[in-house]
Amino acid sequence: MSLDPSAAELFDPMSPEYTSCPYAAFARARKEEPVARQPVLDEWIVTGRAEIEQVQRDHERFTSRFNLDGSYSFCPEAKEILDGSLFFRVALYNVDPPAHTRFRDLISGFFTPRALRRREESIRETARRLVVGMAERDGCDLLQEFTYPLPMTVICDMIGIPEEDRATVKQWNNEWLALQVVPLPPEQQVHCANDVVTYEKYVLDLLEQRRQEPADDLLTELVRAADMENPVCTVEDAVVALRVMIAAGHETTTNLIANAVHQLLGDRSLWERLVKEPELAAAAVEEALRFDSSVQGAPRVATTAARVGDTDVPAGARLRVMFAAAGRDPEWVDDPESFRLDRQGPQRHLGFGYGIHFCVGASLARMESRIALEVLAEALPGLRLADGFEPRYLPGGFVFRGLAELPVVWA
Repeated sequence: MSLDPSAAELFDPMSPEYTSCPYAAFARARKEEPVARQPVLDEWIVTGRAEIEQVQRDHERFTSRFNLDGSYSFCPEAKEILDGSLFFRVALYNVDPPAHTRFRDLISGFFTPRALRRREESIRETARRLVVGMAERDGCDLLQEFTYPLPMTVICDMIGIPEEDRATVKQWNNEWLALQVVPLPPEQQVHCANDVVTYEKYVLDLLEQRRQEPADDLLTELVRAADMENPVCTVEDAVVALRVMIAAGHETTTNLIANAVHQLLGDRSLWERLVKEPELAAAAVEEALRFDSSVQGAPRVATTAARVGDTDVPAGARLRVMFAAAGRDPEWVDDPESFRLDRQGPQRHLGFGYGIHFCVGASLARMESRIALEVLAEALPGLRLADGFEPRYLPGGFVFRGLAELPVVWA
């Protein structure tokens, strides 16, 4: 069975309808065809929870090594620039074991519970400092003034990005991500491609600085790993890894915090309950991951012909594994269309992925988001959405889900 054309058209990542709310498409596909071929994109959209878990468990038949090649084709000039860069280099995040395991073991020490506990107070201080700067006014765009700078500050501190460079790094990050997930016109592709090259040179220079002057950061750790007798990675691998870490370390958490606040303020009783019971902040984070995940899914490529659930996919098929669809699966979640703070039992989402590529920074994202909600509830109990606010979401393809803005007031 295949989806009829009208249903297949729901899976258009650039359409306003899909960008506004992808969950209607997920619900229909999950019910009618949990592995659905989108003929225009020539991709297989995986929305069934069992099928998602099957693909994620089988990294040999469903590889992630092409995840950073971009979702759309490039014009010849941009392609030539990118071919001369590290854009298409396979990231150690996405390769299969044992290289993946060695690299993950290398960086995981920065994300252990013990390591994160040492950072908790500094994260809280950063959040409070941002709120103090906001509180002198009556309102702001919370996304720009709080939910973005908080995780960006944290990940840049961990990596070792100088404070004076962070705005530029953010711009480069945005351009690199745009090449990944948005169909850009040729002139914009060329502009972004040139900035990708500049971005890579900047990171290479930082790595060389750490070789000369080591510090307690990820830049230094990766240089040491590259200089080992049996190196875990090369310097070029480190550049690709750091670019991914910068993006994953702030982009997804920015949107997670913003999506959580949006849902809490959308139902005033939820926000008021959080203000009275700040210990519910962690539950609010988990519910945001389930209800409106900032990471919608990830691509995989079939290395051989395979059967996913009841559907046969050919060798070379490109799959889109939609983690966000699992969070509203009525067979897995009671009352899936309601945002609730009283859910009990194990987590009911796949917001950080599944299998060997489960997000290494999941604990950090959870901690940052929890602290963000606790600080906001304490400092701005009267927080509310600005009058007339209508949510607009950034085009993120099948990968990200984030608001374009989040105007709030509190006076």
